[in-house]
Amino acid sequence: MTPFRISTASETISFECPPQLRERLLTSDYDRREFILQAIVEKLDRDWRAGWKPTTIPGLRLAELSEAGKAERSPLLSEEEFERALSQRRDGR
Repeated sequence: MTPFRISTASETISFECPPQLRERLLTSDYDRREFILQAIVEKLDRDWRAGWKPTTIPGLRLAELSEAGKAERSPLLSEEEFERALSQRRDGR
């Protein structure tokens, strides 16, 4: 892969670009900036945790343990409750 540089008024970025993508980005009828921004936005908007489905035996076991522990983890403590519980544990030593 060859480094590919893009300059705009706000920022210059440099990244390793596969040749087939570089050829598409260099065509004059393609809006390179919009393409890259849209790809980044789509990637950041994706919630990868929601789509996780275990396929291996250890992954299935982890999912099972995680589901079983939800009752123990909920409801989450507020920051004040967390600090109070932490100080109680420290004082109890």
